[in-house]
Amino acid sequence: MTPVRIAVLGVAHVHAEGYAAWLTSQPDVDVIGFAEDDPDLGQEFASSTSLQLLPLADLLALHPHGVIVCSETVHHRRYVEAAAQVHAHVLCEKPIATSLADAQAMLKTCEAAGVAFRTAFPARYSPAVQSVRAQLQAGQLGTVLAYSGVNHSIAPDHERAWFSDPVLAGGGAGMDHIIHLVDLLRHLGERIERVSAQLRPVPQWTIPGHDHTDAAGLVTLTLASGTVATIDPSWSRPRTYPRWGHLKLDVTGTGGLRSLDVFAEHLSVTNGRGRQWAGFGSDLNAGMLRDFLKVCTRGSPTLLADGSAGLESLRVVLAAYDSSRSGRPVSLS
Repeated sequence: MTPVRIAVLGVAHVHAEGYAAWLTSQPDVDVIGFAEDDPDLGQEFASSTSLQLLPLADLLALHPHGVIVCSETVHHRRYVEAAAQVHAHVLCEKPIATSLADAQAMLKTCEAAGVAFRTAFPARYSPAVQSVRAQLQAGQLGTVLAYSGVNHSIAPDHERAWFSDPVLAGGGAGMDHIIHLVDLLRHLGERIERVSAQLRPVPQWTIPGHDHTDAAGLVTLTLASGTVATIDPSWSRPRTYPRWGHLKLDVTGTGGLRSLDVFAEHLSVTNGRGRQWAGFGSDLNAGMLRDFLKVCTRGSPTLLADGSAGLESLRVVLAAYDSSRSGRPVSLS
């Protein structure tokens, strides 16, 4: 069997190294290398992964079947359009762009080239998410009355400072965290009609030089079903927290309450480095990457989010920023 050739375009995202580690462990995958504009980051990634750093044109000249875009968000469009020119399928980190114009252009370019554009939403692969989705589809929770979600983490400067740079990331905690829960709501069958949000900076949670970057917030969504959903997308965990944060969603219905915790399966480990939480649940990234390999071999993925999922989730996030600036709800209809 011919290995699937995969290239990584940009490695600034915190998930890039984990993706590379899983892909290089697969016997049917050939990770042909990666591209990165920052020479220091490129050398660091090459040392930690043993992958080859190549200029973008040279890397794409090797004709990858698929690429994974893990650059700073503002650079996604350039990488995606370059991949489409060599007819490589694309898996793009979320959010897929910092503007709707860039997101729409990326999807249009891939469609014209006849290649798939997919969005990296690994939370869809959580058994807890799949269980709640099945319950809702079967009507076991009755009529849904409300959703309440949180996506918390520590401030991102412990790994990648660019996450709090509005130019590179498009925003702060809101851009980083609202999008996961928006996709989960859409994956559960909901359609969002109106967005009201307050997003605010918190000096002790932001990186020096980016004091106006939002680090805390509350988002209220009005859904087409008449249900209301709230999202707390804050960078509210201290740097000493045992893991990066949480992704939770409570679903309240006339037939019961279901609490979803995507990363609940963990052990508390205390050693010389302090206290840590070691996860033992399903590898959500592995499930997503397996599905993307199916795309690259013309197979049928199961849960992999398409480009429209990335676009529509971004639309909600940008509406939240508009609402926060104006102090008024924003309609998506």
